[in-house]
Amino acid sequence: MRKSLEIGKCVVLEVLTPRGTNLGRFMEFTEEAWKTGIDAFTVTDMPMGRVRMAPWAASHLLVESGKDVLMHFTRNTRNMIRIQSDLLGCHALGVKNLLLLSGDNPSHGDYPETTSVNDIDILDLIRLTKLMNEGTDLAGNKIYGKTDFFVGGALNPFSDKDIKRAKQKIEAGVDFLVTQPLFNSEVAKKIKEELNTKILASIVFFENAKQMSYFSSVPGIEIPDEIVNSTEKGDDYLKEKSFESVLRFVEETKGVLDGFYIVAIVKDLEKIRKVVEIAKS
Repeated sequence: MRKSLEIGKCVVLEVLTPRGTNLGRFMEFTEEAWKTGIDAFTVTDMPMGRVRMAPWAASHLLVESGKDVLMHFTRNTRNMIRIQSDLLGCHALGVKNLLLLSGDNPSHGDYPETTSVNDIDILDLIRLTKLMNEGTDLAGNKIYGKTDFFVGGALNPFSDKDIKRAKQKIEAGVDFLVTQPLFNSEVAKKIKEELNTKILASIVFFENAKQMSYFSSVPGIEIPDEIVNSTEKGDDYLKEKSFESVLRFVEETKGVLDGFYIVAIVKDLEKIRKVVEIAKS
């Protein structure tokens, strides 16, 4: 993944960890998806505040099977001690590429009474990983053996406040940024010009109107009218138009952006293969 990102031809595929102990479908899908030519699986960390298998466990299994991984690491369900302990554990298990996130509000998930933990903000979490690479922790205490973390942060390209925050993340030491789903190539080019770092643009194509409606309600995601209006002609037409839109976006931005992040609702391996083919051409 690091090498592909460096040359600007990186494609990663997001996967959700299992909701139980049965790993069969997860391992089978990732085995087949790896053959599409992606550079890494990006493994989520309890999105929407819902309980799923710990991302470090699933990530370790993927690393052990010869696949590269970009693991989500969220701060809001861990206190300061647990954060540093988990980072050391991840490194020991071979998980060294991290997407550092604040995390979804757990009160919206399976256990509404669960509280968020705010021992550390996202900028200090970034600084912590970089200090650990140098052999110390955030308090300046020596750790025995340096880490080799390669870390990214999130970016909402439609928010001036978030762009300012992204610049602070770059100053804190992130190696790359991942946008929310993008469809507009001009926005992508503008962001790349403004931010002096590697950028992966999230992309998503829809199977049905329900999926599209959900994503259209998420702040920071602007879906083109051609996709929104295509719902009037049924789900099959929507699938076709949204995939066409994504392929056009990839074609127009592959020489500007450093790669693409395919979100987890995408399961069609042939379509994933087509994205990889265009992105790396």
